[in-house]
Amino acid sequence: MVKLEVSHLMRSIMIKSQWAMEAKFKELDITQQQARAISYIIDHESHGLIQKEMADAFQRRSASITSLLQGLESRGYIERRIPKENERQKMIYSLPKGRAIVAEINQAFIDSEKDLLAALTADEQAQLIRLLTKIDHAI
Repeated sequence: MVKLEVSHLMRSIMIKSQWAMEAKFKELDITQQQARAISYIIDHESHGLIQKEMADAFQRRSASITSLLQGLESRGYIERRIPKENERQKMIYSLPKGRAIVAEINQAFIDSEKDLLAALTADEQAQLIRLLTKIDHAI
């Protein structure tokens, strides 16, 4: 029988890491999908983001994106504006509250990675990164 020790350990680490992040999302009262949407808006709003682009990027129906955006807008994370040059499309923009929560989530990911690596020396961390990169490139 083949031992799956590496797969088991990697899966265990990822599950524990995911639990920690899920707790952070719950603490912030936001879902992963909402956070991902706000982050996407922040990354793409400078060129004029519309709902159809989000539906394509998230591979979701327009109605699902509408519902997601309405929820984010009602909570003060984003706003949709109708431009004067095209009154048929609403442009989507992040608000300070949305940018703040994304910054907090990004910091939580950084802190989570620091926690994962805290048991290792700097040399061990570098070695782990080299080995994981080698595995990643091999598959």
